Amino acid sequence: MTEKKMGPYRLETTIGSGGMGTVYRGIDERTGDQAAIKVLPSGMSHNEGLRERFQREIETLLQLKHPNIVRLFGFGEEDGELFYAMELVEGRSLAEVIVKTPIKSWRTVVRYALEIASGLRQAHDMGIVHRDIKPANILITRGDKVKILDFGIARLFGATGVTMAGGIVGTADYMAPEQAFGEGVTPKADLYSLGALMYAMLSRQPPFRGNTIAEILDKLRYSDPTPIGRLVDTIPNDLSQLIMQLLEKNPEHRVPTARALCRRLQAILDLPEDTDFEMNLADYSTQAPSAPVDEYQLKDGGDDFPTVDPTARKLAEAPTMQLTNPGTSDPAQSVADGDQTAAPKTIITQRRPKSDEPQTRFTTVAEQRQRKSEEESQREKGNAWINYLQIGGLLIALSVVIGIMFVAPKQPDADDVYRTIESSANEGNLGDVAEEMDSFLDRFPEDPRSEYIAQLREELNLRRQENRYRLAAAIGRVSQGMHPVEHLYLDAMKTNDFDPQAARDKLQGLLLVYGPADAQEGDIARCLVLAERRLKQLNTALAYQNKQQTASLRERLDYARRISGDKPDEARRIYVGVIQLLQNESWGTHLQEEARERLNVLQNR
Repeated sequence: MTEKKMGPYRLETTIGSGGMGTVYRGIDERTGDQAAIKVLPSGMSHNEGLRERFQREIETLLQLKHPNIVRLFGFGEEDGELFYAMELVEGRSLAEVIVKTPIKSWRTVVRYALEIASGLRQAHDMGIVHRDIKPANILITRGDKVKILDFGIARLFGATGVTMAGGIVGTADYMAPEQAFGEGVTPKADLYSLGALMYAMLSRQPPFRGNTIAEILDKLRYSDPTPIGRLVDTIPNDLSQLIMQLLEKNPEHRVPTARALCRRLQAILDLPEDTDFEMNLADYSTQAPSAPVDEYQLKDGGDDFPTVDPTARKLAEAPTMQLTNPGTSDPAQSVADGDQTAAPKTIITQRRPKSDEPQTRFTTVAEQRQRKSEEESQREKGNAWINYLQIGGLLIALSVVIGIMFVAPKQPDADDVYRTIESSANEGNLGDVAEEMDSFLDRFPEDPRSEYIAQLREELNLRRQENRYRLAAAIGRVSQGMHPVEHLYLDAMKTNDFDPQAARDKLQGLLLVYGPADAQEGDIARCLVLAERRLKQLNTALAYQNKQQTASLRERLDYARRISGDKPDEARRIYVGVIQLLQNESWGTHLQEEARERLNVLQNR
């Protein structure tokens, strides 16, 4: 191929391609390190749905750092083509493993499932639902470890925003019933998909098979899958029961969380070794599917895949599909407002005119995190006294809560949940206990600690929204779905990079027009809270800066006064300079007037 570059990466060979662009093996010309480069070509970039998915994937990977999730290195744009660089995994997709080397040990299936559940646990704790767990989206490394990829259709559950045309996006063979029929998606949809994946690893076929999507969906709604114990001999009953529980049509009947699923899977792995037998399929009529066309897989050398019946391809290929949301007449209509998993208002949907676009823009994950760290450091320095008050308030609140705990009747369940939340809050890891906070507020609304928990939950929402704004500002594009208040806030933040005083004026105007924050709701209210916080930071920083400048200019005026008799020309030059410097600075009016008076005295001598 003709040599092509994306940011600092030189593209070498094509790894794979699909509906969301092409993945290349790339070399970082600065370090020589290899990476997988996923590119959304300029020809696809006009499709707003694809751009939204591509950028949602970047935003999601920025929030995730887990050994079982493909790691993001950086992201950017090259001549109108969006791209990001991720960890290059040497190995095969799980679909290819199932096809070429069927898994013989149930322990291997459970171990793979435990690693997938561990990665999903972190994603769910961050408020992210993957929504497309399938064999082609799971990589098995040469070290026999699991990596989850393709967060292109992931969503922040509980957020609001736009969705892709058609409303329902996912893979039919592994999609939870509530996702397939537009009934709202929660983290339990991923747990269903993982159950279907375990079913396929054991039996080499998905829970429901059919020649058409309509046939699969009909079975998904009205039929129960064949019990896995009837298809595969010599697997533990605990494993059979767990898989069938994950495949329950009612989400409330499934394992409640990925955290709980990890514990169940570990308990199965701890079963005595005398339960280990080579698995046998009870029904050998099912042929192995052919190899998938993955967006990202590196194939080991070896024999070609077997030629099989084309109708048996669905296990491996299971293409990501898009269905019209039932109840909507327009295929392009968004999911109903009640959908719990509407996509976040994210980073790019509009394209700039070509003349305005930079030729190259690339940001590493380290740079993004460093920028965030510096902003947080400055915020802490400028608001140290506020932090002390907050700490004092928290200590008082904790003292009151502890006092109430000794007086009130014991509530073991509430206490256990609260201790978990408190521990993570003290460590600054609110994202790890989002589910626990929701559970506490739902189950114990009358508990005196619920107000404190609600404050922590809202603080987590603010942090997540601020992270989305930072990402939008870093990439330089905003979503069409954003409210004008959010556009104005982002504009003020961009102005802050080169003119803090102008940024302060814009924030003041924004709050005067749309404030106060408690008069608004949802994302708009949170945006105004962020504006209030940033305005306080700017006022503190500008006041300190003005104080320093005033002291310096006062020193120069005093020096000019002392030398005005012996060196009138030098004194005159200093007075003129002070007047020019302070022409448009309200804080320096008194210094400017003093300089004019002394200049007049010199000129009248």
